[in-house]
Amino acid sequence: MTTRDAAGPAARFCASERRTPLSAHSTASNTSNASARERISGKLDERLNDPSRRAPRVFLHVISRIHRLIPSRLRKRVPVTFIGYAIINGSAFLIDISFLWIFFDKLHWLYPLAVTLGYMIAGAYSLLLNRWLNFQSRGHLVSQGSRYAVGLASQYVIFILGLTSFLYWIGVHAELARLISACCEGAYLYTLMKLWVFRGTPEPDDDDGPGTPVAA
Repeated sequence: MTTRDAAGPAARFCASERRTPLSAHSTASNTSNASARERISGKLDERLNDPSRRAPRVFLHVISRIHRLIPSRLRKRVPVTFIGYAIINGSAFLIDISFLWIFFDKLHWLYPLAVTLGYMIAGAYSLLLNRWLNFQSRGHLVSQGSRYAVGLASQYVIFILGLTSFLYWIGVHAELARLISACCEGAYLYTLMKLWVFRGTPEPDDDDGPGTPVAA
């Protein structure tokens, strides 16, 4: 037997050993790719079924249905987002009044302080829900929040420190004074949101039903 003949089986054995890891690596790679595809598919399904993406569509469908109940002449002048604004800020007002009652009537804080804290809590609630559900804005939250804070500050000076405190000073009950002020604030704040806070955001369109997933 020559040296070449003896080396032949050894060489084939070594080559086989080299091919075995490559084959195992290929199998592992295929398994990894399949797992990656499953993860991507799972994430896509999760995004499509995410309540945070479905809720704005459902909310839009509801306010659009309400908007269609308005007489046609008036409907042309009332944006769909005003209906959503009325619903959200109506609930925000209840939050405001509730905290005012707690801070002022129960904890006996100074009236300006009680009004201010209730106002700030309701304001944050209004911004987040109007941005998420009503206007469905994708703008930068910090920029929008900054503009909204400026608007709230101006509204606070005009209606809270000005009108509400004046009404309370002349003898109007605290909650009633806040109610009168809130009626004046409504149109002011909606206009501010529409034209400045969420500027460039078009009116949402309810082309699909509430079950249609919202794209990213």
